[in-house]
Amino acid sequence: MKKKLIERLSPFVLLWSFWASAMAQTPPATPIAAPAANANPEVQYKSCPEGYYSGPRPGRIRYTKDEYIWAVTPEFAAAYCMPAEFVDKNLKGAEAIAYKPVYEGYENCGFGGQKEVCGRGMSHGFEIFYKSSLPLPSVSETKYSHSAPYMLSRSTGLLTPKRIRTAKERDAWKAERPGMQDKFPGWGLIAVKGSKPMWPIVALGQVQYAEEILPGYNYISLEGSMGHFTNARMEKLGLTEFVILMRKPNDGMRDHEEMDLRTDYGHVIHLPPALIEKVRQVDKAGRAAFDQLLDKALPQQRR
Repeated sequence: MKKKLIERLSPFVLLWSFWASAMAQTPPATPIAAPAANANPEVQYKSCPEGYYSGPRPGRIRYTKDEYIWAVTPEFAAAYCMPAEFVDKNLKGAEAIAYKPVYEGYENCGFGGQKEVCGRGMSHGFEIFYKSSLPLPSVSETKYSHSAPYMLSRSTGLLTPKRIRTAKERDAWKAERPGMQDKFPGWGLIAVKGSKPMWPIVALGQVQYAEEILPGYNYISLEGSMGHFTNARMEKLGLTEFVILMRKPNDGMRDHEEMDLRTDYGHVIHLPPALIEKVRQVDKAGRAAFDQLLDKALPQQRR
């Protein structure tokens, strides 16, 4: 029984172990100095003007476990007493990004016609904080939305209606419920070279938006599927710059390769190389986990 359980979970254990490794292997950009012997750590870490980071810090016994990979601006770090190793001056277009892989919905079984071959999807999860004074082109006036209920683990995920709403019906249903309305046009994670988009990695769906979630900061969470960094043709291009892009409203959904970062997008967030390298490691681990699932589900075809 124990062996079978381990076999079922092994692809996802692999993914999470790669993620933990990605977080652990990169040394801090700036070491955190331990507080002086006579200093009170709680006073030191709660001395910032807007708030404080409650995760692990030198001298703290009790803390909140932090599962995110962070990149923050010096200003954001100073406002909330964030650890020095979170600061990355290469982050542009946002004040803070917290990244981690997230589970999608439920675990599903029966892949390849085998009852005990189970899997659960995982996505990239980007949680973005930006200044509320930043004017971003929006498609609705909502101040809060949670527009991806299918991502929530709740009992409705076990109930499939016979008739699925049409796209027009879904739009009408969302329009009657302001909390379901998207705030912005579409987002995407893209490899670029200078001002030129070179290779779309993955479309990012808006999951949650909250205005003024912190004083002076708005928040949006975006999620997108894994496995798209592993592309031999893209890797041959040697692309090292990656951005999160927001389209302008009604831009006609032009191909990114025809567009310019400087003029053709509603907003651009430049991701620090240190952050994107960790994201790539997690992505490749996700692809490896999916391949393991296929090996179990379709052993004959995968030989």
